[in-house]
Amino acid sequence: MPKTSRHHALLQGVTCFLFDLDGTLIDSSPCHERAFLKTLESDQPHLAGSFIYEEHKGKSTRETFEALGVNDVSLLKLMTENKQRLYRQMVEDGEVVAFPGAEELLSALRSGGHRLWVVTAASRHSAESALSKLGLISYFEALITGDEASKTKPAPDLYLKCLTDHSIQPRTALALEDALTGIQSAQAAGLNVLAVNNTELSHLPEFVGSLKDLHEAWLRLQHA
Repeated sequence: MPKTSRHHALLQGVTCFLFDLDGTLIDSSPCHERAFLKTLESDQPHLAGSFIYEEHKGKSTRETFEALGVNDVSLLKLMTENKQRLYRQMVEDGEVVAFPGAEELLSALRSGGHRLWVVTAASRHSAESALSKLGLISYFEALITGDEASKTKPAPDLYLKCLTDHSIQPRTALALEDALTGIQSAQAAGLNVLAVNNTELSHLPEFVGSLKDLHEAWLRLQHA
């Protein structure tokens, strides 16, 4: 089946859209990477040279530092706060942007009566800062953030919390993700998932190259 047809089949009957944030809705990965590196160079310089951000996409800031071997509770707290502060400053400086087609897609979905959420491992403060700065926060009923679960992606906890708290049936919902950890998280929660933006996931049957392409596919479906 051509991918376009599969996308139409995947979108049919969906009333709830659950969006990952970083790398899916907003082009924030370069800023996150720089904030991590600056924090490591300041607080744990021996770890900076071997840090590869792509290996940690989808994890929370704290989980990333823990995975790198930072175990001291006080240091972990300090580094997490420092990294998040650096990232939020980049947001305020306008260095984080929405992906092309993001606002058009969100507007079209909301205009069609669909319900939207953000499900992200990011902290609430960072997620709200970015979405507010970019004028996107009003499209969403709620944000489910990494502050609200003991385990973040690839564990299903964040998606399960969204489904439970907002009485969403998985068969009526679609998750959108750009990283394998997020895809695994959504699938473990019983959701269908559409991979976006990340060409390394283009081999997946449910993949679309950009939000702009997804918006165009959505419009075609509405006029089919």
